[in-house]
Amino acid sequence: METPELEARLRELEDTVAELKQRVQVAEDIEEIKKLQWTYVNALMATDWDTCANCFAEDALVDVYLHEPVRGRAAIERWFKEELSKTHAGKEGDVCIHPLITVDGDRAKGNWLLYLMYFYPRTGQSMFWVQGYYDMDYVREGGRWKIAVMRWHETIGLPGGGPPTGLW
Repeated sequence: METPELEARLRELEDTVAELKQRVQVAEDIEEIKKLQWTYVNALMATDWDTCANCFAEDALVDVYLHEPVRGRAAIERWFKEELSKTHAGKEGDVCIHPLITVDGDRAKGNWLLYLMYFYPRTGQSMFWVQGYYDMDYVREGGRWKIAVMRWHETIGLPGGGPPTGLW
């Protein structure tokens, strides 16, 4: 026979377990989103455009400096292969740091500071650093985290804008 004190204690323990389950889920979600972002940046540096595109949700939006916004995974894949590949040699040395992620159910937001070193394609000589922020929205799609919206805000870069298109 249960006493009121025991029932109250059981309810308190059930509430604690539910809260801890939620906190663990958020921590696991944040870790998966970090891995997604690192997978994207590593693929970007390796010019692995298929892996880059696979990081995005079906209805994703890419809005980055010096390029028109692109919506939808298929269009984003074409953009990587047909547009970004013209100006991105894959030799850049990126350093992605300071992930700030918040999770709300099947949606999340993140901000990432990125340093990008551009190289002269003919000699491999470093030319200049760019610093900016990825302002990201993420969505859980098919049980996996994907990029829903990717925005790039350059804070330090080449005076007068980025490298001319067609350079690479």
